[in-house]
Amino acid sequence: MAWREPRKPFTYRITFQMMPSRRELLGGLSGVALIGTAGCLESSESQFSPGSDTTTDWPMPRHDPHNTAFTPDAVAPRTDVRERWAADIGSDISTPAIADGIVFAPDAEGLLALDGESGEELWQFAPTQHPWPSPPAVHDGIVYVTTSDDDTVFAVDADTGDKLWSLTGAGHIHSPPHPITGRLVSEPFVLVANDDGTVRALDPANGDEHWQIDVFGAVRTMAFRSPRLYIGTVGGEVYAYSLNGTGEEPGERWRRKVGSQIEGIVPTDNGIVVSTFSGPLRNLQDGANAGINDWIATESHTGSPPVYAGSWVYSTGWESLSSLRVYDRNRHWQVSADFDNAAPVAAGDTIYAPVKGDVHAFDLSGGVGVGGIRVGATRWTHTIESGGIQGLAVGDGALFVACESHNEADSTLVCLEPP
Repeated sequence: MAWREPRKPFTYRITFQMMPSRRELLGGLSGVALIGTAGCLESSESQFSPGSDTTTDWPMPRHDPHNTAFTPDAVAPRTDVRERWAADIGSDISTPAIADGIVFAPDAEGLLALDGESGEELWQFAPTQHPWPSPPAVHDGIVYVTTSDDDTVFAVDADTGDKLWSLTGAGHIHSPPHPITGRLVSEPFVLVANDDGTVRALDPANGDEHWQIDVFGAVRTMAFRSPRLYIGTVGGEVYAYSLNGTGEEPGERWRRKVGSQIEGIVPTDNGIVVSTFSGPLRNLQDGANAGINDWIATESHTGSPPVYAGSWVYSTGWESLSSLRVYDRNRHWQVSADFDNAAPVAAGDTIYAPVKGDVHAFDLSGGVGVGGIRVGATRWTHTIESGGIQGLAVGDGALFVACESHNEADSTLVCLEPP
């Protein structure tokens, strides 16, 4: 398909606290001015560097079991962008997964596998007429996906689309499957959780149940950072469990009611950052004072699950994207715009966020700043013609944008790459 050229960039609402110098204007005239807290000149290259790997994966909705939504080594569009391809794939699309050069995109009709380089359809998995699959997760050549129409968990061969095994009667499931893998995990397993509050750990190879725990209310999200498993519910409860590495049922360590529906949980070096529907964003301790608020940010800093990169969390509110330090919520930079509900993602030294159907790329370090002025943060803006951005993912040297059309029933998956 032909590339579509970027349209005129979106105009940001800008607040100046002082007039910048001529040098600042020349160095970052094309960028957006940000509200910052830096007291001296800071370089955008001081913390992050561009990715160099064109073969990285995005195997889960928020990239990894920690939900960081950040892949530091990935090549992705930095200074400019063009479309590699765009594919119409059905309706009600959600966040894709990328593994080994294949893009796994869920829509109402099933799970679609596309070649990451060309956008060519490889296979479709549709166990029923309208399965309404969840955002998938991929590990070791197997795609895990749940279907809403018959409350079933499926394991599918990533190369062929053939069903490997299924678990029926798992209960109604809203949260995606959550593979637990990586360092300090001797035997990987897959977590699935239903609206009754039942969390099951399944054997990736055959779906056999290792253990089961129960929480109060429907599960919305899960996160893992060894040895802790965190569970967030629709009712606003956060649970922390300890995994003992023996394959036995984990023990509950603490729980905390934080308010409205949990949208995201991200373990950091300072406890866990929790985002809730309509806010606020908060950091809960997980040490001697486990479950106690370490800090709380205002509602303007949260509207979607955050990105965790370096010592910072990045969160979109209803009218801003903010960079907050995890140790003390110190605001590094902030930009104002009407950000969509779809959560931001980051790769290398760039963070991507949707604004009214456009994708915007920002410098993760916020550009260059003096006092309250920061310039040069905006990298590029690209208009997605179908609009209605539902999810973002980075992999295979590109940024993938899942879009639901405002005017038609069809959804579109757009692949954006560096020019």
